Amino acid sequence: MHRPRLRLSLPNPQRRLRDRLLAAMLVVALVPAGAFFIVTVVNLHGITQSTVNGAVQSSIQHQEQTLQHQLGTFAASTINAPLQALQGQIGSFAESTNAAVAAHHASVSVTPGQVTPAGRGVSEVALGRGMPAESVQLLVGSAPSASTLSVEQRASCLAGLAPSLASTLDQIRAKPASGAVTIDSVWVEDPADNAVLISTPPTNVDVPGLASNPQGAPPGVLPAAGSGGGCAQPSEPSQPAAPSTHWTEPYLSRLLGGWEVSVASTFDDSLVVGADVPLAQFAEMVASTPTVAHSYPLLLATASGRVTVVAAPAKTGRDFRAPLELGAPLPLPAGRDGGALLAGLSAVLSLAASAGTPLEAVVGSPHGVDKVFFTAIVADPGWVLVEAAPKQDFEPNVSALSQGINKALSSIFQEAVVIAGLLLLLCFVLATVLSRLVVAPVRALTRSAERLAQGHTDEPVPPQGRSEVGDLAASLEHMRHEINASREVILAASRELEAKVEVRTAELRARNEELLALNALAGSLTRSLDPEAILNGALEAVRAVMPVTAGRSFVVSPEGGLTAIGPATEERGPVLEEMALAAHRDNLVVTRRDEDGTTLVGIPFSTGAGVLGALGVRSATLPGPEMTALLVAIGNQVGLALRTARLSQEGREMAVLEERARLAREIHDTLAQQLTGIVIQLEACQALAGRDPERSLPALATAQEQARAALAEARRSVWDLRPAPLTSTGLVAAAEAEVERFRRRTGISARLRAERMSPPPALRPQAEVALLRITQQALANIAAHSGASRVSVRLRHLDHRVELTVKDNGHGFDMSSLPPGSFGIVGMAERVRLVGGTFDVESVPGRGTTITARLPVMEEGPPAAGRGQPPRRAVTA
Repeated sequence: MHRPRLRLSLPNPQRRLRDRLLAAMLVVALVPAGAFFIVTVVNLHGITQSTVNGAVQSSIQHQEQTLQHQLGTFAASTINAPLQALQGQIGSFAESTNAAVAAHHASVSVTPGQVTPAGRGVSEVALGRGMPAESVQLLVGSAPSASTLSVEQRASCLAGLAPSLASTLDQIRAKPASGAVTIDSVWVEDPADNAVLISTPPTNVDVPGLASNPQGAPPGVLPAAGSGGGCAQPSEPSQPAAPSTHWTEPYLSRLLGGWEVSVASTFDDSLVVGADVPLAQFAEMVASTPTVAHSYPLLLATASGRVTVVAAPAKTGRDFRAPLELGAPLPLPAGRDGGALLAGLSAVLSLAASAGTPLEAVVGSPHGVDKVFFTAIVADPGWVLVEAAPKQDFEPNVSALSQGINKALSSIFQEAVVIAGLLLLLCFVLATVLSRLVVAPVRALTRSAERLAQGHTDEPVPPQGRSEVGDLAASLEHMRHEINASREVILAASRELEAKVEVRTAELRARNEELLALNALAGSLTRSLDPEAILNGALEAVRAVMPVTAGRSFVVSPEGGLTAIGPATEERGPVLEEMALAAHRDNLVVTRRDEDGTTLVGIPFSTGAGVLGALGVRSATLPGPEMTALLVAIGNQVGLALRTARLSQEGREMAVLEERARLAREIHDTLAQQLTGIVIQLEACQALAGRDPERSLPALATAQEQARAALAEARRSVWDLRPAPLTSTGLVAAAEAEVERFRRRTGISARLRAERMSPPPALRPQAEVALLRITQQALANIAAHSGASRVSVRLRHLDHRVELTVKDNGHGFDMSSLPPGSFGIVGMAERVRLVGGTFDVESVPGRGTTITARLPVMEEGPPAAGRGQPPRRAVTA
């Protein structure tokens, strides 16, 4: 096979590649080996120590788990199983006692001669029917405060249970399961009657405290009785309930004289059945606990919230600060971890922590020993069996294990050195061989790739065999063919893209022209509110987007028809009107072919309030979907402009009407009232002129004063119709002046009361004018129509509003029918409405009239100094 000659740009390139391959292989092979060697040498001691520590921990964990398992098995089989059997027997005895109480109420009677009272309030009752005195004894304590029964009556029911109690005692002693646990007595207690039937009677009942509880347990230790009335006073028959059986905490029995734990069962007849188990027997029982060297067992319980000793060995070393005593609280362990150990044991007893997890603590004195405390639950009494052992007893001998590991690591190190040398030799040989096989094909392939990169796609890539380099050469040749084939495809795609760009450019140019037309239309619509100018602009906008040869605009007339705007642009104007009518009727852009081949188009001017007009045009082309959408947009804009023009015209008309109404109210509230007062004063002057001319002079002077005030008010109304008193004095003073003027003019008692009006509230000038005018109008109505003798006017500021109240004691009127010509009330209500307030009138015939006006206060009013001044007008420079 012909191979291209290599260009020797550097001396001996084959050797250079070989050296690189050799270096790479040495790095790949020797770097991990060297790193392993260094790490092994540096961390040999650490590896040995960690391995030994792991083995030691595993051994310790195995021994601890074994001892924990043995301790749990011992607690379940040796201690818990006999106690469970005894609990089951007491439960069965409770069920039989429950049935016996129902069948044997008052079956045994006790005569007074059989009762032997004791010195401390406990009576011993002798039992008949052949019962041996040393087998069962009946004790009766002091009578409860609510009981009216005698000792014989309270003892009679329990006496009937004596044979059943003796039989149960024999059964418990005969069974092997319960024989493993010694019991001191079996008893039936009636708390309601303070009596107990007990086996193995004590030799002495003259013990303090038995009068209140003959059973001998301290108060609160035994479970509460059921809901019945007692054995001697049974309750109504009911469905018997299953007994509830559980163990008590350890206690010192007053009756038996030793530490006991009782298993007790209760049911609905208020009786408690139980058995007393001495604690002393458990010391021998826990002595056979599985142990290791230097360990000792403990049996613990909970009493009154404290850890109590149930059984303990005679010697515990120096682990506790005081000797362990039966039934006494567990002393605080000595050492730095004593408190934590006691808390851990309390948590296991209260089920707050799980048993079976060893507790490690440094206890003892003077220096302490690291010990492990194993725990196992004795479920039924709720006790914990504890095994305390030094932690060092679980640690194995680690000397031989360390030597074996060091020897194995030394052997591995020697083998690693030999392997590293072999790898070095192998890398040198492989680098030499691979350089000869790889360099020449790679050089040829590199030259072909450079020529292809320079654009010589007509030169083929020479094949390089079946190796990976040959596959790369074949791929490069395939790429050359693909480049040649893709060149034509790219050129064709380029020509097609150019054509599409030209088409898209034309479309964008058309869209741009449309946008310019819409922009021009929007500008013309905003420049004028004249309907004719608006419609002319619409026609020009349509001309800009489509070839229009003729067109005419129409608007909706007040009668609902279409009225043409502007002259017709062709002789066939009715045809354009028909298209406009069709567009107005259907509210759509309508098109139709005419006889001459042109297209007729009707464009509606639509708004949310309906169609306000239409445009009929003649075009040389039929509009497409995009053009139709553009015509709809033009029609909507023109409709909006027509709607705005119409609303503007209506607004101007409404402003004229409102101004007329306002002037009417102002004339009625100012000049009309003042002229009415002048007429009244002149009439009074005329009436007094003939009889007493001197008395007519004050009336004439008042008429002159009112005439001058009316003249001043008329002059000022030319300015802004703001009352003169408001300008000079403010609302409260102006209203007070009006009330005083009304009182002097009419002689009617009148007064003004202002509440929270200082400083003055932030009322708008229109609101102050309205309040003053309403006061004037109300007083004028009172003088003319009410016949009142007393009038009160009140102005007060309430949060965000000011309230005006005018009240009189006149004739009043019917609210359902206002008198004709009552423009005053209507005018007052209209004034309040215009400034955003509320107006109320209350009147009952014969009870007077009350007028109330409430006007809002501005959130931020003008400065106080500026109130009462006329507004300044803008001046154009």
